Amino acid sequence: MRKKYFLFVFGLALLAGLVLPVFVGRTTASAKAKAITVKVGVMTMDDEAKAEWKVISKYAKKHGNVTIKFVQFTDYSQPNKALEDGNIDLNAFQHYDFLDNWNKENHGNIKAIARTTLNPIRLYTKKGYKSVKELPKGAQIAIPNDAVNESRSLVALQSAGLIKLKKDVAEETPTDITKNSKKLKIKLVDSSQTARSLGSVDAAFVNNDFVLAAGLKFKSAIYVEPVNKSSKQWINVIAAKPNYKKNKAKYAAYKEIIKGYHQKKVKQLIKKYSDNTSMAAWNLKLK
Repeated sequence: MRKKYFLFVFGLALLAGLVLPVFVGRTTASAKAKAITVKVGVMTMDDEAKAEWKVISKYAKKHGNVTIKFVQFTDYSQPNKALEDGNIDLNAFQHYDFLDNWNKENHGNIKAIARTTLNPIRLYTKKGYKSVKELPKGAQIAIPNDAVNESRSLVALQSAGLIKLKKDVAEETPTDITKNSKKLKIKLVDSSQTARSLGSVDAAFVNNDFVLAAGLKFKSAIYVEPVNKSSKQWINVIAAKPNYKKNKAKYAAYKEIIKGYHQKKVKQLIKKYSDNTSMAAWNLKLK
């Protein structure tokens, strides 16, 4: 009886030894996500963006078998159109206010699906001024000519005490200036060109995407937009088409990209490259 029992147990053990490796192998293969490529629209990448997206790409590849393919743009008007047309899957270049304004003007419904950074806009000069107080009467100030950043720059000039604007205006323009004691001359320039205009104007607001490429340093700015409760509209986001959850495989890939972005390593890189002047916004509390 004992001999038969022993042979029976031995047989089960031998069978388990033969079957188990096959079972484990199937489980591992099924657990591994299928390879997927996600096209992400960004502005022309500087060293900061390259460093951050390298970390994000590595995470997405490791945890979701996601390959990120970057499509770079030079004009702010392009990435949302490309997203809407299906030429890219996501974009990461704009803040809430820019997205809301674009949707209104283009009858779009692109959605913000994750927060990325908050980058206060800054005023730069190459004329040797150390602060906005030193700007002379009649100084020429270059500001971006797109509606959102034009308004944002004017509000920043008001915060700096240089001008006053009409109240309750949705998107301020130079015609909304009610007080201009220094008689500043506002020059509207394409966002990608405000840095180049520094050779001819007294000061210019330069969007953060173009600061490093223009050879400027974040800390050299003579004025920085204050960060407060109203700054929420300026938080940058990752955006997708409204039906982004419909394709389950891509939606899973998007979540891995977002997790990759929301890493401590990326937060550290944001601080490093911006001289601690920009900030990670995914868990930012504004006061």
